[in-house]
Amino acid sequence: MNPSPRKKVRTGHRIERAAKWLLFGFFRLFVYPRKLRFVERDSVQNILVIRQHNQLGDMLCVVPLLHALRKTYPKAKISLLARPLNAEILRGSPFLDEVIVYDKFKFFDSPVAVLSFGRDLRDRGFDLVLVPSTVSMSVTSDVLAFLTRCKRRIGPGSLNGKKNVTGFLYNHREHLDWRDEPWTHQAQRNLDIASILVLEKVRLQPAIGLADEELRHGRDLVNDRKGNAPIVIGFHPGAAKIPNRWDALNFAEIANRCAEIYGAHLVISAGPNDTEPLAQMKAHLDNDALIALNLPIREVASIIAACDLFVTNDTGIMHVAAAVGTTTLSLFGPTPPLEWAPPGSKHRFILGRNDDVQTITVDRVWENVMELAERELRNVNRTEDISHPAGTAGSNSN
Repeated sequence: MNPSPRKKVRTGHRIERAAKWLLFGFFRLFVYPRKLRFVERDSVQNILVIRQHNQLGDMLCVVPLLHALRKTYPKAKISLLARPLNAEILRGSPFLDEVIVYDKFKFFDSPVAVLSFGRDLRDRGFDLVLVPSTVSMSVTSDVLAFLTRCKRRIGPGSLNGKKNVTGFLYNHREHLDWRDEPWTHQAQRNLDIASILVLEKVRLQPAIGLADEELRHGRDLVNDRKGNAPIVIGFHPGAAKIPNRWDALNFAEIANRCAEIYGAHLVISAGPNDTEPLAQMKAHLDNDALIALNLPIREVASIIAACDLFVTNDTGIMHVAAAVGTTTLSLFGPTPPLEWAPPGSKHRFILGRNDDVQTITVDRVWENVMELAERELRNVNRTEDISHPAGTAGSNSN
């Protein structure tokens, strides 16, 4: 009797894991990193943070760690190693001096490129390397840290009880475990990798660091379409993970109410995976909307920054909205919001019953949208009063 395809896959995974253990067990015989016990602040001049996964939300949750490093080592050069998909989002960050792009697909075709990249990392002379790990551990990240030949490499020794097979490549192995505190936010989990450094305290809010011209570009795109609308409300009806998608028809209903009751100008963002929910939402809209479809991520961020309120599924764009300072209402299903929702009192989340986003009712979302929209309208009016006090331009006083 022939084994089933599923059984063959499971057997293949077991063989792969066993091969990894044997391979790295062999390398461990020759690698003896000097244990790190203490790091003097004045000795840190050149820092590398490795976060080479593709998830946008994971990348933005590392920002508080970058902020804390900048605050603790204000004179140090701080670099971030990222994959091409996420490298752009943090270019220009006030907490970074450089973003180094790691494209693993190029290395598949050329072993020489791997050696060249490793040599480049070594020649940069990093004196502190950090590899935050919050969801999973990465052999690739561990090896990249080792290739720097930095004498102070900090990474995961274990994650929630699971041992890191390549943890021996670090000088200091942090044993990360949040099983007793599952509500710990992802931003704090990124910070926990650096507990040995005793970093300065920072807020957990992310930030992107858009340039003035980028912000002006986003405002111009919105202002060209908004007319006299008193408020701009954005929506993101898509998500790469299907269970994270609230019904697009519900998004349309909320958008229609925003336009009818508040006279809101509508903005909708969508990426390559959001074609279906975008089409469904557009088909049921009663009003015109600015559609930000498949735009570069920083341009999308600049448009969202021009919104007063943003209603979104639990997805990467949710983190972008919070990172540009726009008030965000996020809708959650299977993902724990205390761990992933944007932190800060200006933002809100709604969690579906039984971790099902479809159990969230339109009326419940609308109640929260009304409260947040009216708060933003008060802020707009307050700003206009400050800009045009009685007896100055904008007043009818004589």
